[in-house]
Amino acid sequence: MKTLLQPTDHAALWALMTAGTGVAIWLEQRYRWAARLSGPVLALLLAMLLANCRLMPTAAPAYDLTSQWLVPLAIPLLLIRANLRDIVRTSGRLFVVFHLSSLGTVLGTLLAVRVLSGAVARTDLHQAAGLMAASYTGGAVNFSAVQASYHVPVRVANPLIVADNFVMAGMFVWLLGLGASPRLARWWASGPVAQAQVQSPQATVQPTPGHWPRKAIGLLDLAQALAFGFGVLGLAELAGRGLGLFWAGSKPEGLALQMVQTLLTNRFVLITGITLLVATMAAGPLARINGAEELGTYLLLLFLFTLGLPADLVGVLRDAPLFFVFCGLIAVVNLAVTLGAGWLLRWDLPELLLAVNATLGGAPSAAAMAVSAGWGRLVLPGVLVGIWGYVIGTPIGILMLEWLRRA
Repeated sequence: MKTLLQPTDHAALWALMTAGTGVAIWLEQRYRWAARLSGPVLALLLAMLLANCRLMPTAAPAYDLTSQWLVPLAIPLLLIRANLRDIVRTSGRLFVVFHLSSLGTVLGTLLAVRVLSGAVARTDLHQAAGLMAASYTGGAVNFSAVQASYHVPVRVANPLIVADNFVMAGMFVWLLGLGASPRLARWWASGPVAQAQVQSPQATVQPTPGHWPRKAIGLLDLAQALAFGFGVLGLAELAGRGLGLFWAGSKPEGLALQMVQTLLTNRFVLITGITLLVATMAAGPLARINGAEELGTYLLLLFLFTLGLPADLVGVLRDAPLFFVFCGLIAVVNLAVTLGAGWLLRWDLPELLLAVNATLGGAPSAAAMAVSAGWGRLVLPGVLVGIWGYVIGTPIGILMLEWLRRA
C-alpha cells in the first residue's frame, strides 16, 4: 500500500510516533472525555487514523524497535519500587484479597474462552486469553509483555485494548457505586462501608488514572533510571543464555514441567523476576530515583501507538463487540468470585472492591478509587498490591496461553 512516508523514512516516522504519543498524553490530561478513553486507547486510535489515511506505513524497522527494546526497558522502570517486603508488610490483608481477585481473573478467562469458543478462531482466542489474564492481573505492561513474547497479531491485540479500557472504565464506576451502596453495606458482616471511609492526608496526593503530578526530576535521576533498566536487561539476557544452555537439546516430560521451562526461559519473566529481586534488595537507593515510572509509562504508550499502525480501523470496530463480551465476562467473574469468597470469610467490603479494581486497572486506578471513595487508609495498600500485580501478571498470562495451547 502506497503511503506518504516510507518504511525507510526513519527520522520522520520517529517524529510522528513521538508526536502522536505526546498528543495522546496531552489529550488525556487536558480533557475529561479523553481521560475516560485513556491514554492507551487514544494512542491506538491516533495511530490507526494515521495509518488508515495512508500517512504512515503499516510496517517499518522503527516499529520493531519498540517491541524489541522499549517494552523490555519499560518493565524495570515501572517496577523500580516493587519492594516485596514493603508490599507484604504494608498491604496487610489486601495482599491476600488481591490473590483471590487474581484467581477470579483466571476463572473468568477460562469461562470467557468457553463461551466464545465457537465465535472466535481457536488460536486468536488462546492469545486473547493470555493477554487478558495478564492485563486483568496487572496492567498494560503485562499485556504488552505477553503480546511481544508471542507476537500476537494486531487483529487480536487492538480490539482487545479498546474493549479492555472501556470495560475497565465501566467497572470503575460500578465498583464505586457498590462501595457507596447502603443496601449492600447492610448485607455485609463487617458493618457499614462508611466505617472504612476515613480520610487521610495521603489520599490527596495520589494521582488519578492517566494523570501524573509534576516531580523534581534531575539529570542524575534519568541517568540512574536508565542504568537500572538496562542493567536489568543485561542480567536477564545472561540468565536466559545460561538457562538455554542448561536445557539445550532437552524437553521435559509432562505438561507441567514443559510450562515451567517455557516460563523460566521467557525474556519478560526473567526481566520481571530480576527487577523484583533488585528492587527488594536495593529498595533504599532506588526509592530516591525520580522519573523512572514516568519514563516507563511513556515507553509503553509509544509501543501501543506503534501497535495501532498495522491495524485496519474498520476491522477493529467490527471485532471489538466480541472482545467486549470477552473482557466483560472476565471482569464480572472476577468481581463475583471476590465478593462471594469475601462474604463467606467476612472480609471488609472496601478491601474486596479495591482488590478487584487493582487487578483490572492496576496501581493508579486502585489509588484513584480509594481516594474517590474516601478510603484513605487503603490508598497506599492499593498502590502496593497494584504494583505486585505487575510482577505476577506476565507469568499468569504466559501460563494461561501455554496451558490452552497444549491442553
